[in-house]
Amino acid sequence: MFRDIGAVIFDMDGTLLDSEHFTMRSIATALQRRGRTTDGLVASAFHGVTWASIVAALNARFPDLTEPLTEAELHTMFHRLHKEEPPNLVPGAHEALLAAMAAVPTAICTSSKRTSLTEFLNRLNVPELGEKSVCADDCTRSKPDPQGYLLAASRLGVAPDRCLVFEDSVAGVQAARAAGMHVIAVTGCSSNPSGAAADAQQSIADYTVLSAGYFQSIR
Repeated sequence: MFRDIGAVIFDMDGTLLDSEHFTMRSIATALQRRGRTTDGLVASAFHGVTWASIVAALNARFPDLTEPLTEAELHTMFHRLHKEEPPNLVPGAHEALLAAMAAVPTAICTSSKRTSLTEFLNRLNVPELGEKSVCADDCTRSKPDPQGYLLAASRLGVAPDRCLVFEDSVAGVQAARAAGMHVIAVTGCSSNPSGAAADAQQSIADYTVLSAGYFQSIR
């Protein structure tokens, strides 16, 4: 059991939303337009990181593309999929988010763009989280770098070692740990559940396993 927690920070895609599969669908579409496939690509390598990081990795993997991949292209496809096929919430995610907000300062730290974050917060009717939350537009470095989580802690006004993070990706868990935070891996929608759990201090399949008073109990 964690104690003396002063803030809770959630990742978004794969942690609150079952949406990480849209990442590879976006990549596959972009590569197909260029006559290439995703053969040999490992999906988990592109989860939890920014589009800028993904584009850099893919363009290095396919250096002979006459039309290099762009961050804007992949983000546009991903965001369109979000709107056309609204992803399911991870079981218990909405209730956990509201319970955390009622107990301690709470934010989201996502590698997605601000447009995707804002749409998600509006969907859950918690737009007020946007002020303290961190997205790819706020950072110059991608997870597993701790920059985003350290910025979220600063915006919340809580020391990193008193922050509890919920993450699904290996890169995200590593970023939170590098920031000096406590981490619970949410593995139910993770593309690499064993990897995320190995780097976290605790793991859960989803939020339904948390007790009704969980977030009050860790304060």
